[in-house]
Amino acid sequence: MKNVKQIFHLLSYLQYPFLLIGLFLLIKPFFRGFDYVSSNPEFLFKTYNNVLIFFGLTLSFASLQDSTKTSLRYEKQMWQNPKKAKFIFIVTIVTMIIFFISGMLGFIIKENAFKEFSYGSLILAIGLLGYLKLQMEIYENHKKIKKE
Repeated sequence: MKNVKQIFHLLSYLQYPFLLIGLFLLIKPFFRGFDYVSSNPEFLFKTYNNVLIFFGLTLSFASLQDSTKTSLRYEKQMWQNPKKAKFIFIVTIVTMIIFFISGMLGFIIKENAFKEFSYGSLILAIGLLGYLKLQMEIYENHKKIKKE
């Protein structure tokens, strides 16, 4: 069982190439110039749809990491504080719901640019759902147990 966990933890490192690709795609329209982007808005929608897809993949692979470990001291302190953890959960849930609803509404809209944009929104919402599960596991593993 430990080997399987280790394999998933190693797979979680694929989040970094996906993040770099997403960040590159995020700034790619600026290299084309504002005149090109304003005359070709479908280019912007397709590019940012791909950004959402890669960010969703990033979060999906990030959710494979080992939830018993934290890499930073303040991250551990953050998860040990129930108020801060609750705030993070709420922000993640609200963000996930916004992207899920916008993705579903995108399928209703008849325009192709918005329909394409909805795929990325749904993939990001699914990635956020997996990441929310990871956050809950991290919180359970790091919360301080009060002595009675």
